[in-house]
Formats: sequence, C-alpha cells, structure tokens
Amino acid sequence: MLRPILLGTVLLAATATGQPEKPPYQVPEPKGWNKESIDLPPKDFAPDMKWKGKEEIRFAPGMFKADAPDFFSYAFLFWLPDGQKIDSKTMEQELLTYYRGLSKAVLASKKQKVDVTAFKLSIKDAKEKTGKRASGETFTAYVGELTWVEPFATTEAQTLHFEIHTWAAEKHKHQCVFVCVSPQHEEAEVWTKLREIRDGTTFR
Repeated sequence: MLRPILLGTVLLAATATGQPEKPPYQVPEPKGWNKESIDLPPKDFAPDMKWKGKEEIRFAPGMFKADAPDFFSYAFLFWLPDGQKIDSKTMEQELLTYYRGLSKAVLASKKQKVDVTAFKLSIKDAKEKTGKRASGETFTAYVGELTWVEPFATTEAQTLHFEIHTWAAEKHKHQCVFVCVSPQHEEAEVWTKLREIRDGTTFR
C-alpha cells in the first residue's frame, strides 16, 4: 500500500489495496517524475465531487519545492465512464471542489484554516478549440486559471494555469479529461514536458 503523493506526509489514507488491475490507458512516466493513481471522487479530501472514475497523476520533480522552476507543475488524466458531463461549467465545478477540498484538508492537518470560498476558477475555450490526437481522437481544448492557497510548501496565495483537453475513448466507453497545471507562464520549459505527457498518453 503506497502513501498518496498528492497529500504529501500529511494525510495517510489509502487509495488502493493489493495489486491494481492494469488500466486501459498508459500515461508516460518521465524520468525523475513521480506518479499516483486515485479513485474519484477522492474520499479523503473531495468526497463531494460528482465525477466518478480514476485519476492518473504525473508530478514534476520540483512539485513540492517552492524554489524549483517546476514547483506545483503536474499533469493528470481523469478517466470517467460515459454518461458524465465534461462541459466547461461542469469542469469548473468539479475542479474547484477538488482544489478547495485539497487545500482545506492539507491545511487542517497543519492546524491551519483557509477560506476556500475565496478560491476562484475560470475555464474558457482555448484559441484553437479543437484538434486531432496522434491516435485519431478529436479533442476539445480549454484553458483555465485558478486562484487558491497552495497548502503544501508555502501556504500562500497562488495562481495556477490550466491547459485542458477532453476527448472520448469510445472503445472503452469512457471520457478523458487531461489537465496540465503549472503556476509558470505558458512559454516556460516545464510546459513542454507537461504537453509531451498529455500527447503521449495512449490506450490499449
């Protein structure tokens, strides 16, 4: 049983037991990057999320190092069974619930309080709204911005930028929501690696 990386050393709840079944997706694992898989909704910090499925995460080496150029930069796939909404409004609601719960849970473990109602997330269409993945699926692209309190390293206000691609994995009857996240501007080096992870995600 692995300790969840996303909650660092502050929450010790288990997210899986035994040897998990091999998933139908394959998300690249760059050297030096960490990974984690959790169930949705995350019962330990965001049980009120409506989405059900799996989350597959890849953390940059400097994810929890405030002075690193790739601080709080990571990519994750939400693997959602068909029938769940993934429009921009729904994504705003679900991701905001996720980040509010995460910050509140981590800071509570440090005996600190946070006003999560002040967190704001906006998601809008990307300049290039649609495109084709190398594997043939048509994706829809969005960008977003979250203002929240980063709870792990700084416990200070932070702005995160999102690039989101959604597409249907029709063979598996699932929807994919792939999110790249970083406080860095879109031209920063870390975004190249985040996009490589997203674009390199394949399916059996």
